[in-house]
Amino acid sequence: MPKVSLSTSIKHSFYTPNSLRRKNIWLVNLRWVSSLALSIFILGLFFLKLENYPYSALTSIVIVLVIFNSLLLFYLKKRKPKYLRTEENIVLAQIVIDYLILTVLTHFTGGIDSPFHLFYLFHIIIASVIFETKYLAFIIAAVAVGLMSMLVFMEYWQVLEHYSSGVKVYNLTDIALALAVFYVTIFVSTYIGATLMMRHKKVKNLIFAQNEELEKSEREKMLFFRFVSHELKSPIIAVQSAINVVLDVMDVKLKPQARDMLERGRKRTLQMIEILKDLVSLSYEEKDEKHEVEMVVPCEHIPEVVDYYRPSAVEKNINIIETVCKQHQGFQIDKFVFEKIITNLISNAVRYTPIGGKVTIKTDLDDKFWYLMVSDTGIGIPIEEQKHVFEEFYRASNAKIFEAVGTGLGLSIIRKIVEQENGEIFLKSKVGKGSTFTVRFPLK
Repeated sequence: MPKVSLSTSIKHSFYTPNSLRRKNIWLVNLRWVSSLALSIFILGLFFLKLENYPYSALTSIVIVLVIFNSLLLFYLKKRKPKYLRTEENIVLAQIVIDYLILTVLTHFTGGIDSPFHLFYLFHIIIASVIFETKYLAFIIAAVAVGLMSMLVFMEYWQVLEHYSSGVKVYNLTDIALALAVFYVTIFVSTYIGATLMMRHKKVKNLIFAQNEELEKSEREKMLFFRFVSHELKSPIIAVQSAINVVLDVMDVKLKPQARDMLERGRKRTLQMIEILKDLVSLSYEEKDEKHEVEMVVPCEHIPEVVDYYRPSAVEKNINIIETVCKQHQGFQIDKFVFEKIITNLISNAVRYTPIGGKVTIKTDLDDKFWYLMVSDTGIGIPIEEQKHVFEEFYRASNAKIFEAVGTGLGLSIIRKIVEQENGEIFLKSKVGKGSTFTVRFPLK
């Protein structure tokens, strides 16, 4: 895999419209908390009987906060998020309006003496986290600095009244020192927050780039499987057809040893064809080939699959018992997927059941689910290995001894496609006694 540096040009947004909408609603909820806290603050001032605070103005700020919050929440709940840029603009608008309200609050609670001017930092952190580029966070920091500076100097020049719990006289040196500390705090906080988030975003870009490389590698692997499966299938089928012709034409003229060798060859070609089917299934990608969901009636399809595997069962003297047409109710499912599940389960049951065994195919129905149960009297699966049988390329130890050829893909493919159809698959097995695979699908 090619290396991907942190400076990769691949750009991925840190948010989606939906996730950023949640951040917008979070800001609304934070404003509810702020409104409540400010109300409690005003009540505290009232009970302390501090006469230098304009209670009516502070109460008006709370009312404005509540009205603004209510209108914004109504808008966010009514309109669904569609575009990332729109959600970013809503965040930006909230920050700017909050800064204006915070500046007014700072003015009525003492200006440069007000403890509320520290709250400008909250929005610096929010901007650093949400916005994709540093410059927006620094613009917001500049807005905070500009509003605070304008307020302080307008009070100093007595354009605005200075509200305070006590009489204080400031000279320009005091103001410059206080503002300098404020400026440093705001811009350093912005730099730290934005720098940290840029690093996180670079790491995220790296992860996305690596994921794209992995997906590309996976697609190439699938294409290779398809190519190999296609190229191998034709000659193997040709060999199988040739063997069948020789067996049918020569029949009794064949010597027992020659017949035995040809029968072995036919069996191996059948096994190879099954392996190629697994490889094709492994390379199957839903996005490449769409199948329409339709109403499927199980008893119309299962007998066809059973008939296909009946010659193999007869050859091994395996009795196939099917009780599948008691319930004629159908359900919505991908027909291609449904037939693939049945094929794999019945194929495995016949394949791993010794001569003279039994395979039972049964269906059932209740108020919520349709059930398919495929049982056999085969070799079974050791209990300690049962949790691994649905993993790709895994084969139980006794399966390798019983049947040397196999990919270990069949059950993993079944589980994958069952889960894609919102179904579940269960296993009960005992070594030497057989296995039962149960698949259930919700009645849609």
